Amino acid sequence: MKKVLEFKFPFYRFAGLDLCNCYASVYLFLQGTVAENADYYCQAMEGKGCNECWACADSLQEKAERLHHLFSMIFDGFWTTQRSSWSGEQTKIQKELAKKQNNFEFLAGFTGYSCKKITEGFKENIIASIDMGKPVIAKVKGETTFRVIIGYDGDTLVDPDYRPAENPPNNSMTYNEIEYIYVLCEKTPQKYTFLDVLKTMEKVMASDAAEGVWGEIAHNMNPDKVLNLPFADIKKRFERFRQIMDMIPNRGHNMRLPFGDKVLLEKLGFDADQHQGLIGVIMGQGHLLHERGYMLTAISTAIIDLPLNDADDFPWDKHGLVTAAYQILQLVIDCDAKILQAIKETITHYPTRT
Repeated sequence: MKKVLEFKFPFYRFAGLDLCNCYASVYLFLQGTVAENADYYCQAMEGKGCNECWACADSLQEKAERLHHLFSMIFDGFWTTQRSSWSGEQTKIQKELAKKQNNFEFLAGFTGYSCKKITEGFKENIIASIDMGKPVIAKVKGETTFRVIIGYDGDTLVDPDYRPAENPPNNSMTYNEIEYIYVLCEKTPQKYTFLDVLKTMEKVMASDAAEGVWGEIAHNMNPDKVLNLPFADIKKRFERFRQIMDMIPNRGHNMRLPFGDKVLLEKLGFDADQHQGLIGVIMGQGHLLHERGYMLTAISTAIIDLPLNDADDFPWDKHGLVTAAYQILQLVIDCDAKILQAIKETITHYPTRT
């Protein structure tokens, strides 16, 4: 027996095969999603990495990217709302989220499907699902990654082309590699709504605010403290600062993508017109996070690259770099505060279901 689904839906190019990436592609397939831009060259599909040429604009790749970021808000916010501590230790919310397993039932219910998690009898359940035209998502045993099964040929499983996702496997999955599978069942009314998504965003951002994650970073970057240090220590401090800031531009950008897609929002039950206030804040402050994050990495790099040693005085005309970094950091903190406040206000006034 052999059956293979016509599955030609891309995976998000800057992530590995996490559950969000796999389900974003499967969801596009289940919805029969189409895009205007279907014929473009992508060097990442040839294993050369993404050069951000944006030839994939208005394509299924762009839709997969927006879904990936939206789904990640539900699980842990790593790509959007989560912030890192100065020490590098996990924050309270990171520790809490790390203890939880992926809640695929929530994700399926949010997108209007029921699902089953199956831990045995893989072959018969995979065959039944494929015969009904539905791909299966499989957890890889001993790993944090997932795979998508789009067909079978006797005892052989068939995977899709995972490119341009990071580190795509070059062989099909085997039954022995499966820890458990998720099978999508019938289409159902939406069990979870955007209100639940907003609550997960609030939980992550409010936890970081209560823990004082930004306050600790600001304390360590205060010019009154930094400029009195030996240059080796200043350099070390800005190396850590650059590490923390490295993801801020991406997270600002990634938060904006799903909230800037009115069609996607309304398909998942979020009235974009009714919530223009929240969308405006996320789009505006997310853009500022994106730009200010790049400013901070640029300033950090400039300081790190100064040809100085501990015997040299920190040049008076470079003091402004340290001060600028601190002041832009305050603006980044303000972006997060405004986004969190807008989320809280939207939750408070969110319409109840009837």
